[in-house]
Amino acid sequence: MNKLNTVICAAMLSFASTAAMSDGTTLPSAEVIEGLTAGATVTAVDKAKRTYTVTGQKGKSHTFTAGPEMQNFDQIKVGDRVDASYVEEASVSVNKSGMKPVIVEETTVSRADKGGRPGIIVTNSVEAVGVVTAIDQKTRSVTVKGPKGNEVTTTVKAGVAGFENVKKGDNVVLKHKQVLTIADMAPDTYVAPVKK
Repeated sequence: MNKLNTVICAAMLSFASTAAMSDGTTLPSAEVIEGLTAGATVTAVDKAKRTYTVTGQKGKSHTFTAGPEMQNFDQIKVGDRVDASYVEEASVSVNKSGMKPVIVEETTVSRADKGGRPGIIVTNSVEAVGVVTAIDQKTRSVTVKGPKGNEVTTTVKAGVAGFENVKKGDNVVLKHKQVLTIADMAPDTYVAPVKK
């Protein structure tokens, strides 16, 4: 949890965008979205051992074991193209909601229908709320208490808009979401690795 508190503070300090409050003042707030898409080809399948090997565009191969949750394993064939995409979203904001420190984590898995082409979507999301327990506007230092009671003190870089409006008792809210999608593709729709 200390790592999560550090992430909350670091995120708050790294971004200089702001969110307007109803009374016209602003508080620090930011959002970042990054993604990666890659393609590979199935180069080996062992039906008895339920393993399959995929080879990427640069020739690197990885062998995976298909667990029982992969209900359409029998449809995988050598030569199939596989598309994988990974999206990560993170947002951090300061508000005056008065919430107690808390963390909520959730994982969801969506599989292809039985009989359909193999595929899966895994979503992990975390929302953590911390509370500002101390702040020094002069030295630009802030202490945030996390859900397990531990505190992290850090210095806020100059240029973070709205920092002057942060007060003791304010909430720091971090939302983090990761989505991994693995889907079967037609042989002629190969997607080369692209980083956004």
